[in-house]
Amino acid sequence: MNQSTKYALGALGIFIAGGIFATAIISVFHTQNTQATLKEDVYRYAGVTEPASEPASEAARQQTQAPAQDTAGGKFAVTASAKGTPWSEGDLTIQEIEFELTNNSDTEITDWSGVIEFDTEVKGLNSWNDAFEYEGKKVLISPIEWNKTVKPGETKKINFHLKTALPVNVVSASAATNAGDANMAQKPEEQKEPSVIATTEDPSKTPVGVHGRLSVSGTKIVDKNGTPVILQGVSTHGIAWFPQYVDKEGFRTLRDTMGVNTIRLALYSSPNEGYTTAMHQKVSEGVQYAKELGMYVIIDWHILANGNPNTDKAAAKAFFTEMTGKYKDYDNVIYEICNEPNGGVTWENDIKPYAVEMIDLIRSQDDDAIIIVGTPTWSQDVDIVSKSPITGQKNIMYALHFYSATHKQDLRNKLSAAVNAGLPVFVTEFGISEASGAGTIDENEGTNWITYLRNNGISYVCWNLSNKDEACALIKSGVSKTSGWTDNDLTQEGLWLKKTYTTK
Repeated sequence: MNQSTKYALGALGIFIAGGIFATAIISVFHTQNTQATLKEDVYRYAGVTEPASEPASEAARQQTQAPAQDTAGGKFAVTASAKGTPWSEGDLTIQEIEFELTNNSDTEITDWSGVIEFDTEVKGLNSWNDAFEYEGKKVLISPIEWNKTVKPGETKKINFHLKTALPVNVVSASAATNAGDANMAQKPEEQKEPSVIATTEDPSKTPVGVHGRLSVSGTKIVDKNGTPVILQGVSTHGIAWFPQYVDKEGFRTLRDTMGVNTIRLALYSSPNEGYTTAMHQKVSEGVQYAKELGMYVIIDWHILANGNPNTDKAAAKAFFTEMTGKYKDYDNVIYEICNEPNGGVTWENDIKPYAVEMIDLIRSQDDDAIIIVGTPTWSQDVDIVSKSPITGQKNIMYALHFYSATHKQDLRNKLSAAVNAGLPVFVTEFGISEASGAGTIDENEGTNWITYLRNNGISYVCWNLSNKDEACALIKSGVSKTSGWTDNDLTQEGLWLKKTYTTK
């Protein structure tokens, strides 16, 4: 974003926040010899892969939806169905399941539970709302607080991804009202909760589980096996202003429904933009959530209003000393040491000396994590940096930022010059709005950018995860949910991102 506009946005964010803080599945793809192979792998890790085998017969396909059943003494009408085309994840078949429940009574129901029976054993599931347990061929659904109440005539739709060894058919679906609902039948004896296995995820199948600690080879990021990979991420807005989005279930939603494998935690580094040492704890929470979900995480020292990274260098040194002390043994952590140097600072006189000092400090505790260095003019002048990169260090990358309604082929030409010169570049911030974060949206140019980045093996992170009333936010301003977002909750950029990250 340009300097004046970002200052204005920063001031507006502080005003809105008031006293808040007194707040490739990896979209990874292997770089092979053909673009087709690249695309096949990136979408496999985003959960969009080649379709699994369909049921063996037309009769079997017709069984994928259970007929509507009146249950709980006629209080509920319930259906369950398999949606869309199944896909593969290793040896497992993944299928979206939709459970639909309608209150046919004239009384509000304030708690309920549902059961779906399938024709094959359940191996696992991913969910983005409600609570699920499974055992054998059954899945038990329990609503969370926002979804417990069903008004007369109201229908609830619950979706989740089911993991099975074979393509699945729905055998039956039912629901029961739970004890305590006035004038409602008790939960039927035959549908009491079984002794269930808690829903868990296989850590070896997460992005970090598959690819492990990353490193830099030439201009590419490579995984623990030396295979080139691409990270596909989302950045928080300033966590002092929007701390609620540092949320494990929100990160899970991004991972499981939007093809995101990397979270960038943006900690604005100027006291004028909300920085205090108390915000370090919020960064730590985000790192831990990412680790638990097997996602990569970028710890972003977000230079903006302070312009020159040397302005708050003492605070930066204290911050990265703390962070590297905590996370030197984590395989998923990446450090970004100066977001967008600006205001006339130069590479040779200001940014490079700062970067060398900060890299030495980080390396004193963490020998091999990837470190990303910002570049002049709000992280755009990568071509200048490519003529005088930092030497004598490994696993160093350089940031480029773009907003597609403002930055077009001219900036891609600068990026191309840098990459051709051998500079490893990471797009740690982009959007499809204007550089201000507001104004028009340019989806076509955004797609041009992503196509270029994928074709050249360059990772990218989208700005921003918040419901701020601006074009570059992913969540609509009237939506307060911090996880479980549906398409209706997403902005134009959010919908474009979901489509771009999860489709070929």
